Amino acid sequence: MTSKLLRFSVLAVGALLAQACASDPVYRYDPQTQNYVPSSQQAQYNQPQAYSETPYVQRAPGDSHPLLPQGKKIRLKAEDIKFISSYNLPTRAPNVDQLMLVYPEQIIHKWATNRFSVDKTPDRHVRFLIIDASIVEERIYTGGSLNKSAKHKYIGRFEVSLQITDDEGRVLSETRKSADSRDLPESLTVIDQEASFEAREKLWIGLTYDLLKQLSIQLEQELSTQSFNEFIER
Repeated sequence: MTSKLLRFSVLAVGALLAQACASDPVYRYDPQTQNYVPSSQQAQYNQPQAYSETPYVQRAPGDSHPLLPQGKKIRLKAEDIKFISSYNLPTRAPNVDQLMLVYPEQIIHKWATNRFSVDKTPDRHVRFLIIDASIVEERIYTGGSLNKSAKHKYIGRFEVSLQITDDEGRVLSETRKSADSRDLPESLTVIDQEASFEAREKLWIGLTYDLLKQLSIQLEQELSTQSFNEFIER
């Protein structure tokens, strides 16, 4: 009788665990391990992957995001433009970009679709490639031996490439640019280790837009050079 009850208890616990694992992933910060622990693993993204039109939504009703970097619409002399990602979205620490409701990768994609267009010039094609869209967490210590405190620093790195090709796939012109949060003031990248998840998420989204602004400036400067005159409508 006892063995039957034991087997029944094991089966019941297994069913509850299976049900819990089937639910949406929930991330919680664990101060002991200094990590964000998912209740289940997110699916691994294959690379490269062509974008589907992922809806760009705000995090919550009433919240507002900083504006995407704006500027004159850049019209490329090409027949079409494809937005492609070779960035493999992580599923675990030390990355945190996968914990954001709207990933930096999606924000870069949204910005690029708003900024670039084509004039339907035949026999030319544009590829906008997202190579890196990561935000990584590391623990640092500040202060002296008497007032030493642990903090978390976030290192973001975005990298994109813009290629213009012919019908056979030969690259006619290309530019590749990157932005790194280590070029930003420390006040924009460091937070106390006891900070709430909401405070961290606010820092991540601010960091995302700061890096995107850097990318926007770099690309605009590069595409303004004479080497791109043949491929851009001035």
